[in-house]
Amino acid sequence: MKLMPVAQQQVPQRGAALVIVMVLVLAMTVMAGAFAYAMKVETRLAVNTQSMPELEWYGRSGMEVAKYILDAQRRIPGENTYDGLNQFWAGGPGPVDSVDNPFDGIDLANIPIGEGSISLQIIDLERKINLNSVAEPILELALQVLGAGAGDAASITAAIADWRDPNDLEHIRGGAEKSYYSGLNPPYAPKDGNFDDVSELLKVRGVTPELFWGGRSRLAARAGPKDRRQPISLVAPDGSGAGMVDVFTAISANRINVNTAPLPVLRILLGGDENLAQQIIQRRLDQPFRSAAEIPGGGLSANSLFSTQSAHFEIHIEARIGSARRRFVGILRRGAGRDGQVMLFHPE
Repeated sequence: MKLMPVAQQQVPQRGAALVIVMVLVLAMTVMAGAFAYAMKVETRLAVNTQSMPELEWYGRSGMEVAKYILDAQRRIPGENTYDGLNQFWAGGPGPVDSVDNPFDGIDLANIPIGEGSISLQIIDLERKINLNSVAEPILELALQVLGAGAGDAASITAAIADWRDPNDLEHIRGGAEKSYYSGLNPPYAPKDGNFDDVSELLKVRGVTPELFWGGRSRLAARAGPKDRRQPISLVAPDGSGAGMVDVFTAISANRINVNTAPLPVLRILLGGDENLAQQIIQRRLDQPFRSAAEIPGGGLSANSLFSTQSAHFEIHIEARIGSARRRFVGILRRGAGRDGQVMLFHPE
Protein backbone atom coordinates (compact mmCIF):
# COMPACT_ATOMS: atom_id res chain seq x y z
CA MET A 1 0.00 0.00 0.00
CA LYS A 2 1.30 3.40 -1.02
CA LEU A 3 1.39 5.95 1.78
CA MET A 4 0.51 9.59 1.12
CA PRO A 5 2.91 12.26 2.28
CA VAL A 6 1.99 13.87 5.58
CA ALA A 7 1.40 17.27 3.92
CA GLN A 8 -1.14 15.73 1.55
CA GLN A 9 -2.94 14.00 4.45
CA GLN A 10 -3.34 17.34 6.24
CA VAL A 11 -5.14 19.07 3.33
CA PRO A 12 -8.52 17.33 3.84
CA GLN A 13 -8.17 17.77 7.59
CA ARG A 14 -7.57 21.50 7.18
CA GLY A 15 -10.56 21.74 4.82
CA ALA A 16 -12.82 20.02 7.33
CA ALA A 17 -11.54 22.25 10.11
CA LEU A 18 -12.22 25.33 7.98
CA VAL A 19 -15.81 24.21 7.34
CA ILE A 20 -16.33 23.67 11.05
CA VAL A 21 -14.97 27.13 11.83
CA MET A 22 -17.24 28.70 9.22
CA VAL A 23 -20.26 26.87 10.63
CA LEU A 24 -19.36 28.04 14.13
CA VAL A 25 -18.94 31.63 12.95
CA LEU A 26 -22.29 31.50 11.16
CA ALA A 27 -24.00 30.05 14.21
CA MET A 28 -22.48 32.72 16.46
CA THR A 29 -23.56 35.42 14.01
CA VAL A 30 -27.13 34.14 14.03
CA MET A 31 -27.08 33.94 17.83
CA ALA A 32 -25.69 37.47 18.09
CA GLY A 33 -28.41 38.76 15.75
CA ALA A 34 -31.12 37.00 17.71
CA PHE A 35 -29.69 38.35 20.96
CA ALA A 36 -29.53 41.89 19.56
CA TYR A 37 -33.15 41.64 18.38
CA ALA A 38 -34.25 40.26 21.75
CA MET A 39 -32.45 43.10 23.51
CA LYS A 40 -34.13 45.62 21.20
CA VAL A 41 -37.54 44.14 22.00
CA GLU A 42 -36.75 44.07 25.72
CA THR A 43 -35.60 47.68 25.60
CA ARG A 44 -38.74 48.72 23.74
CA LEU A 45 -40.92 46.88 26.27
CA ALA A 46 -39.03 48.48 29.14
CA VAL A 47 -39.47 51.94 27.63
CA ASN A 48 -43.19 51.34 27.08
CA THR A 49 -43.59 49.98 30.62
CA GLN A 50 -41.83 52.95 32.16
CA SER A 51 -43.87 55.36 30.06
CA MET A 52 -47.22 53.57 30.49
CA PRO A 53 -48.74 55.90 33.12
CA GLU A 54 -47.84 58.97 31.06
CA LEU A 55 -49.01 57.34 27.83
CA GLU A 56 -52.37 56.62 29.44
CA TRP A 57 -52.77 60.28 30.33
CA TYR A 58 -51.91 61.15 26.75
CA GLY A 59 -54.64 58.72 25.68
CA ARG A 60 -57.15 60.35 28.02
CA SER A 61 -56.09 63.73 26.68
CA GLY A 62 -56.98 62.38 23.24
CA MET A 63 -60.56 61.86 24.46
CA GLU A 64 -60.67 65.51 25.53
CA VAL A 65 -59.32 66.62 22.16
CA ALA A 66 -62.06 64.56 20.49
CA LYS A 67 -64.64 66.32 22.67
CA TYR A 68 -63.30 69.69 21.52
CA ILE A 69 -63.34 68.69 17.83
CA LEU A 70 -66.91 67.37 17.96
CA ASP A 71 -68.09 70.45 19.84
CA ALA A 72 -66.31 72.82 17.43
CA GLN A 73 -67.86 70.96 14.51
CA ARG A 74 -71.36 71.73 15.79
CA ARG A 75 -70.50 75.44 15.95
CA ILE A 76 -69.60 75.80 12.27
CA PRO A 77 -72.31 77.80 10.49
CA GLY A 78 -74.37 75.68 8.13
CA GLU A 79 -72.98 72.37 9.47
CA ASN A 80 -74.76 72.10 12.79
CA THR A 81 -77.68 70.07 11.44
CA TYR A 82 -75.71 67.08 10.20
CA ASP A 83 -72.63 64.94 10.71
CA GLY A 84 -70.97 63.74 7.51
CA LEU A 85 -67.88 62.11 6.10
CA ASN A 86 -66.77 65.38 4.49
CA GLN A 87 -66.27 66.95 7.91
CA PHE A 88 -62.94 67.27 9.72
CA TRP A 89 -63.75 64.87 12.59
CA ALA A 90 -64.34 62.05 10.06
CA GLY A 91 -61.11 62.67 8.19
CA GLY A 92 -62.67 64.94 5.58
CA PRO A 93 -61.32 68.33 4.51
CA GLY A 94 -63.63 70.30 6.77
CA PRO A 95 -64.65 73.93 6.17
CA VAL A 96 -61.65 74.82 3.98
CA ASP A 97 -63.40 77.92 2.58
CA SER A 98 -64.44 79.24 5.96
CA VAL A 99 -62.60 82.24 7.40
CA ASP A 100 -63.30 80.98 10.92
CA ASN A 101 -62.02 77.43 10.46
CA PRO A 102 -61.53 76.07 14.02
CA PHE A 103 -59.41 73.21 12.69
CA ASP A 104 -56.90 75.33 10.81
CA GLY A 105 -53.42 73.97 11.53
CA ILE A 106 -54.70 70.79 13.23
CA ASP A 107 -53.77 67.38 11.86
CA LEU A 108 -55.56 64.38 13.37
CA ALA A 109 -52.52 62.23 12.59
CA ASN A 110 -50.10 64.34 14.63
CA ILE A 111 -51.39 66.47 17.50
CA PRO A 112 -48.53 67.67 19.75
CA ILE A 113 -49.07 67.29 23.50
CA GLY A 114 -46.28 68.06 25.97
CA GLU A 115 -43.16 66.14 24.98
CA GLY A 116 -45.08 63.73 22.77
CA SER A 117 -48.00 63.58 20.38
CA ILE A 118 -51.23 61.72 19.66
CA SER A 119 -53.10 60.57 16.56
CA LEU A 120 -56.89 60.32 16.48
CA GLN A 121 -59.41 58.41 14.43
CA ILE A 122 -63.05 59.29 15.15
CA ILE A 123 -65.79 56.93 13.96
CA ASP A 124 -69.46 57.57 14.67
CA LEU A 125 -71.45 54.57 15.86
CA GLU A 126 -74.73 55.78 14.34
CA ARG A 127 -73.43 54.55 11.00
CA LYS A 128 -74.20 51.01 12.21
CA ILE A 129 -77.31 49.09 13.24
CA ASN A 130 -77.89 48.67 16.97
CA LEU A 131 -77.58 44.96 17.71
CA ASN A 132 -79.68 45.18 20.88
CA SER A 133 -82.75 46.82 19.34
CA VAL A 134 -82.78 45.65 15.72
CA ALA A 135 -85.97 43.85 14.71
CA GLU A 136 -85.59 40.23 13.67
CA PRO A 137 -86.70 40.73 10.02
CA ILE A 138 -84.03 43.43 9.54
CA LEU A 139 -81.45 41.27 11.31
CA GLU A 140 -82.24 38.32 9.04
CA LEU A 141 -82.04 40.50 5.92
CA ALA A 142 -78.70 41.86 7.15
CA LEU A 143 -77.25 38.37 7.39
CA GLN A 144 -78.39 37.60 3.85
CA VAL A 145 -76.88 40.85 2.55
CA LEU A 146 -73.60 39.82 4.21
CA GLY A 147 -73.65 36.51 2.36
CA ALA A 148 -75.40 33.96 4.60
CA GLY A 149 -77.93 31.65 2.97
CA ALA A 150 -81.61 32.10 3.79
CA GLY A 151 -81.72 29.07 6.10
CA ASP A 152 -78.55 30.03 7.93
CA ALA A 153 -79.70 33.64 8.26
CA ALA A 154 -82.94 32.48 9.91
CA SER A 155 -81.22 30.18 12.41
CA ILE A 156 -78.53 32.74 13.32
CA THR A 157 -81.22 35.40 13.81
CA ALA A 158 -83.00 33.05 16.22
CA ALA A 159 -79.73 32.35 18.08
CA ILE A 160 -78.99 36.10 18.43
CA ALA A 161 -82.53 36.67 19.73
CA ASP A 162 -82.02 33.91 22.31
CA TRP A 163 -78.62 35.34 23.31
CA ARG A 164 -80.06 38.77 24.12
CA ASP A 165 -83.44 37.78 25.64
CA PRO A 166 -83.57 37.25 29.44
CA ASN A 167 -85.25 33.83 29.41
CA ASP A 168 -84.04 30.26 28.82
CA LEU A 169 -86.75 29.40 26.25
CA GLU A 170 -85.41 28.42 22.85
CA HIS A 171 -86.61 30.49 19.90
CA ILE A 172 -89.48 28.96 17.93
CA ARG A 173 -87.28 28.87 14.79
CA GLY A 174 -84.52 26.94 16.51
CA GLY A 175 -82.21 29.29 18.35
CA ALA A 176 -79.79 28.31 21.11
CA GLU A 177 -79.95 28.51 24.87
CA LYS A 178 -77.98 27.16 27.83
CA SER A 179 -78.53 23.51 26.88
CA TYR A 180 -76.59 24.07 23.63
CA TYR A 181 -73.72 26.19 24.94
CA SER A 182 -73.12 23.94 27.94
CA GLY A 183 -72.32 21.11 25.51
CA LEU A 184 -69.47 22.97 23.82
CA ASN A 185 -65.79 22.47 24.62
CA PRO A 186 -65.16 24.58 26.58
CA PRO A 187 -68.74 25.19 27.75
CA TYR A 188 -70.06 28.66 28.54
CA ALA A 189 -73.38 30.31 29.33
CA PRO A 190 -75.33 32.55 26.95
CA LYS A 191 -75.57 36.23 27.86
CA ASP A 192 -79.36 36.36 28.31
CA GLY A 193 -79.03 40.13 28.11
CA ASN A 194 -77.96 42.97 25.86
CA PHE A 195 -74.69 42.79 23.96
CA ASP A 196 -72.00 44.94 25.57
CA ASP A 197 -69.71 44.65 22.58
CA VAL A 198 -70.25 43.44 19.03
CA SER A 199 -67.42 40.90 19.46
CA GLU A 200 -69.80 38.81 21.62
CA LEU A 201 -71.36 37.70 18.34
CA LEU A 202 -68.43 35.31 17.90
CA LYS A 203 -69.86 33.29 20.80
CA VAL A 204 -73.34 33.01 19.30
CA ARG A 205 -74.29 29.75 17.63
CA GLY A 206 -73.80 29.83 13.87
CA VAL A 207 -71.70 33.02 13.71
CA THR A 208 -68.45 32.04 12.02
CA PRO A 209 -65.30 34.20 12.05
CA GLU A 210 -65.68 34.62 8.27
CA LEU A 211 -69.24 35.94 8.61
CA PHE A 212 -68.19 38.22 11.47
CA TRP A 213 -65.03 39.67 9.88
CA GLY A 214 -66.16 39.59 6.24
CA GLY A 215 -63.38 40.28 3.77
CA ARG A 216 -60.73 40.98 6.40
CA SER A 217 -57.56 38.88 6.57
CA ARG A 218 -58.02 35.21 7.34
CA LEU A 219 -55.53 35.55 10.21
CA ALA A 220 -57.91 37.92 11.97
CA ALA A 221 -60.87 35.77 11.02
CA ARG A 222 -59.49 32.70 12.77
CA ALA A 223 -60.15 34.16 16.21
CA GLY A 224 -63.26 33.01 18.04
CA PRO A 225 -64.89 29.81 19.27
CA LYS A 226 -65.66 26.95 16.92
CA ASP A 227 -69.22 25.88 16.32
CA ARG A 228 -70.63 22.43 15.66
CA ARG A 229 -72.64 23.65 12.69
CA GLN A 230 -70.90 26.11 10.37
CA PRO A 231 -73.08 28.06 7.92
CA ILE A 232 -71.77 28.88 4.47
CA SER A 233 -70.30 32.39 4.71
CA LEU A 234 -69.73 34.40 1.55
CA VAL A 235 -68.40 37.83 0.68
CA ALA A 236 -71.20 40.40 0.79
CA PRO A 237 -73.07 40.32 -2.56
CA ASP A 238 -72.41 44.04 -3.07
CA GLY A 239 -68.70 43.26 -3.25
CA SER A 240 -67.87 45.36 -0.20
CA GLY A 241 -66.47 42.41 1.73
CA ALA A 242 -68.33 43.68 4.80
CA GLY A 243 -68.83 41.50 7.84
CA MET A 244 -71.10 41.72 10.86
CA VAL A 245 -68.50 43.87 12.62
CA ASP A 246 -68.97 46.52 9.91
CA VAL A 247 -72.76 46.53 10.14
CA PHE A 248 -73.62 46.19 13.84
CA THR A 249 -72.83 48.04 17.04
CA ALA A 250 -73.87 47.47 20.65
CA ILE A 251 -74.06 51.22 21.40
CA SER A 252 -75.96 53.82 19.39
CA ALA A 253 -79.03 56.06 19.40
CA ASN A 254 -80.89 53.44 17.27
CA ARG A 255 -81.39 55.62 14.20
CA ILE A 256 -78.84 55.38 11.37
CA ASN A 257 -76.94 58.45 10.20
CA VAL A 258 -77.66 58.47 6.45
CA ASN A 259 -74.56 60.62 5.85
CA THR A 260 -72.08 58.12 7.31
CA ALA A 261 -73.70 54.68 6.93
CA PRO A 262 -71.76 52.27 4.67
CA LEU A 263 -73.35 50.68 1.61
CA PRO A 264 -74.39 47.37 3.28
CA VAL A 265 -76.19 49.20 6.11
CA LEU A 266 -78.09 51.41 3.68
CA ARG A 267 -79.04 48.36 1.60
CA ILE A 268 -80.37 46.56 4.65
CA LEU A 269 -82.54 49.44 5.83
CA LEU A 270 -83.83 50.06 2.29
CA GLY A 271 -85.07 46.48 1.95
CA GLY A 272 -82.01 45.24 0.03
CA ASP A 273 -82.23 47.89 -2.71
CA GLU A 274 -78.59 48.38 -3.75
CA ASN A 275 -79.38 50.92 -6.49
CA LEU A 276 -81.16 53.24 -4.06
CA ALA A 277 -78.31 52.82 -1.55
CA GLN A 278 -75.81 53.79 -4.24
CA GLN A 279 -77.89 56.86 -5.12
CA ILE A 280 -77.76 58.01 -1.52
CA ILE A 281 -74.00 57.59 -1.36
CA GLN A 282 -73.51 59.54 -4.59
CA ARG A 283 -75.79 62.33 -3.41
CA ARG A 284 -74.15 62.79 -0.02
CA LEU A 285 -70.67 63.12 -1.59
CA ASP A 286 -71.64 66.53 -2.94
CA GLN A 287 -74.48 67.50 -0.67
CA PRO A 288 -74.92 65.81 2.72
CA PHE A 289 -78.49 65.27 3.87
CA ARG A 290 -79.79 67.87 6.32
CA SER A 291 -83.01 65.97 7.02
CA ALA A 292 -84.24 62.39 6.75
CA ALA A 293 -87.13 63.73 4.66
CA GLU A 294 -84.62 64.39 1.84
CA ILE A 295 -83.81 60.68 1.47
CA PRO A 296 -85.02 59.44 -1.95
CA GLY A 297 -87.42 56.52 -1.66
CA GLY A 298 -87.33 56.66 2.12
CA GLY A 299 -91.07 57.23 2.47
CA LEU A 300 -92.76 57.75 5.81
CA SER A 301 -90.47 55.23 7.51
CA ALA A 302 -87.36 57.33 6.83
CA ASN A 303 -87.77 59.44 9.97
CA SER A 304 -88.00 56.34 12.16
CA LEU A 305 -84.99 54.62 10.58
CA PHE A 306 -82.64 57.46 9.67
CA SER A 307 -81.11 60.56 11.11
CA THR A 308 -78.57 63.07 9.82
CA GLN A 309 -76.64 63.38 13.08
CA SER A 310 -74.59 61.14 15.34
CA ALA A 311 -74.46 60.98 19.12
CA HIS A 312 -71.92 58.24 19.90
CA PHE A 313 -68.35 58.11 18.66
CA GLU A 314 -65.60 55.50 18.87
CA ILE A 315 -62.22 57.19 19.38
CA HIS A 316 -59.00 55.39 18.43
CA ILE A 317 -55.91 57.02 19.90
CA GLU A 318 -52.21 56.37 19.43
CA ALA A 319 -50.13 58.06 22.13
CA ARG A 320 -46.40 58.62 21.53
CA ILE A 321 -43.56 59.78 23.78
CA GLY A 322 -40.18 59.39 22.09
CA SER A 323 -39.92 55.76 20.99
CA ALA A 324 -42.69 54.63 23.39
CA ARG A 325 -46.19 54.30 22.02
CA ARG A 326 -49.52 52.79 23.03
CA ARG A 327 -52.94 52.56 21.44
CA PHE A 328 -56.23 53.21 23.25
CA VAL A 329 -59.89 53.11 22.32
CA GLY A 330 -62.77 54.95 23.91
CA ILE A 331 -66.47 55.60 23.33
CA LEU A 332 -67.74 59.13 23.70
CA ARG A 333 -71.35 60.25 23.91
CA ARG A 334 -71.67 63.76 22.59
CA GLY A 335 -73.33 66.19 24.98
CA ALA A 336 -74.17 69.87 24.99
CA GLY A 337 -71.00 71.90 24.51
CA ARG A 338 -67.94 70.03 25.78
CA ASP A 339 -69.93 68.01 28.30
CA GLY A 340 -69.54 64.78 26.37
CA GLN A 341 -69.60 61.59 28.43
CA VAL A 342 -66.74 59.08 28.21
CA MET A 343 -68.57 55.76 28.30
CA LEU A 344 -65.53 53.54 27.76
CA PHE A 345 -61.74 53.89 27.71
CA HIS A 346 -59.11 51.13 27.67
CA PRO A 347 -55.90 50.02 25.91
CA GLU A 348 -56.58 48.70 22.42
